[in-house]
Amino acid sequence: MFDPADYDPDELRSLAGVDDPDAETGVSLPPVEGSGYRPAAPDEPSREQCERLVAIGGVDPAALGERPYLPVFPDVPAGRRVGRDWIAYLVRTAGEAATRDAIARYRALGWLGEDAAATLDARVGDAVAVLEPGDGDLDRADHLLSFAHVIRLLGLETA
Repeated sequence: MFDPADYDPDELRSLAGVDDPDAETGVSLPPVEGSGYRPAAPDEPSREQCERLVAIGGVDPAALGERPYLPVFPDVPAGRRVGRDWIAYLVRTAGEAATRDAIARYRALGWLGEDAAATLDARVGDAVAVLEPGDGDLDRADHLLSFAHVIRLLGLETA
């Protein structure tokens, strides 16, 4: 299982900039059509990019199952650390409102279930209180890094 903190942001930006539908990954995530979740917006990672991240991360795609990929936040020490690091990254990059918006986006995409989204959203205020919030925008690479956190948390939940 990979750790999102191990990813080089430049590598993720490179992956986020590639959208070659012919690239074969051997990974097939469930489609959004008919699922009640919305497709990715232009500034979010495509399904193919998420599949590439799963493939290069060495994650068993079967662990993702159906959407939402992470229905419940894993309440274990490692899960709390990964969640804290993820929220800290989002807050430092884009601030409180954009972090809350991102969590809602991930819920709408089917990356997070209601419980997981609520758990993460509840931690935003604590992060804002101790960190200097950023005022930047989250881009496709930032959202791809968020997907890596979802995969990491899912690995903790099923371990």
